[in-house]
Amino acid sequence: MKPERGFLMRESWRPDAVLARKLEIAGDRYAPGRVRATVNEMLGGHVGPRLLFDVGVLVSELVTNAVRHGRVQRASTVVVHVALAQEVVRVEVCDQGPGFTPPRPPRARAEGGGNGLVLLDRMSSRWGVAVDDGTCVWFERDLPPAERP
Repeated sequence: MKPERGFLMRESWRPDAVLARKLEIAGDRYAPGRVRATVNEMLGGHVGPRLLFDVGVLVSELVTNAVRHGRVQRASTVVVHVALAQEVVRVEVCDQGPGFTPPRPPRARAEGGGNGLVLLDRMSSRWGVAVDDGTCVWFERDLPPAERP
């Protein structure tokens, strides 16, 4: 199956999903930390500490980007979908922003910033951007055999 097929935001992904949750978080400066804590709690009993740390870093980076660039304000929300299947964790962070075309490969900017996409590219197994209804940045992280549910 192609990784792009079956977005969680469309309530369709993999039939072997053992966990799937949708979070709606107020778009304020505390959103990245709240999402990271919630995702850690959600996945904590299912994946190892290294993978849990990496997923937490990536989801907080994407939520930070949604708040900064996605026209998310305190009165609006960032929608985060998290799912776990036998071999992979998938996370989608969606906002009503205008979208963007990701650079290939992402590079940190000399003036600072831009490291979120660099981390996403290096720490995920796959990632992409969907812009048909707002912006949804997603990533997948393969589970090592020892951490599979």
